Amino acid sequence: MAAQADFAEKAKKIVLEGMPGSRHPFHRKVLEGRATRADLAIYAVQTYHRNLYSSRFASANHSRCPVAEIRHALLEVIKTEETNGAGAPSHADLMLIFAQAIGLKREDVLNARPLPSTLVFIDTIMQLSQGHWLEGIAFRASELSAPTGCKLWSDALQKHYGFKPEAVRWWKVHVEEDVAHGNIALEVYRRYARDPSAQAVALRALERMTAAWHTFDDGILKAGEEAPRGRDVGFPLPQEKD
Repeated sequence: MAAQADFAEKAKKIVLEGMPGSRHPFHRKVLEGRATRADLAIYAVQTYHRNLYSSRFASANHSRCPVAEIRHALLEVIKTEETNGAGAPSHADLMLIFAQAIGLKREDVLNARPLPSTLVFIDTIMQLSQGHWLEGIAFRASELSAPTGCKLWSDALQKHYGFKPEAVRWWKVHVEEDVAHGNIALEVYRRYARDPSAQAVALRALERMTAAWHTFDDGILKAGEEAPRGRDVGFPLPQEKD
C-alpha cells in the first residue's frame, strides 16, 4: 500500500462515516423523542462505567507516545477527564448527575453491572491504548464526531424529555472539549502517520474503534428492547412516569 498524502482527511472521513452517530437506531430513538426512561437509564449507566476508563485510555496512550508535544496534549485530556477543571465534576460525575435526574439512585449506578457489550467496548479501547501509540490515538479520533452529536442530544433531552440544562451538562462539555481532543488525532495523522506501515496501523485501529462503538450502542439498544420482557440489565430500572 502506498502512503496517502491526505491521510488525516481520510481518517476523518472514516470516523464521520463510520461512527454510529445519529444514524444508529438507538440515537434516532432518543433524538426523535421515542426513548423510554429505561432506555435513557441504560444509556446513562453504561456511559458512566465507560467514562470511568476514559482517563485510563488516555494515560495508557500517553505512556506509549514517543512525541513530547503529543504527550502534553494527552496529559491535558487526562486532566479534563478526571477533574474537568479545578473543583469541577469529572465527566463520569456529570453522567452520574444525568442518571440521578432520570430517577436512578447514586448507589445503583455505582454498583451496576455493565452490559457485556460495554465490557467489550472497554476491553477493545484499552487494547488499542496499550498497543502502538498510533492505535491508541484512534480513540481521540472518535471524538471528531462528538461535538455535532452531543449538541443534538443536549437539545433533544431538553425538548423531548424536559431535562434541565444542569442535567445535560455532560453533552455540553463534550461539545466544547471534544473539538480539541479530536484535533489531537488529526495532528498526529498529519505529522506522524506518513509512511505505509504507520498508516496501516492507524487504519486498522480506526476500524476496531468504530466497531467497538457500534457494539456499545447495539448493546444499549438491545437491553432497552428486552428490559420490558424481564431482562436483568444489571441495576434497578426507574419506573416510567404516567
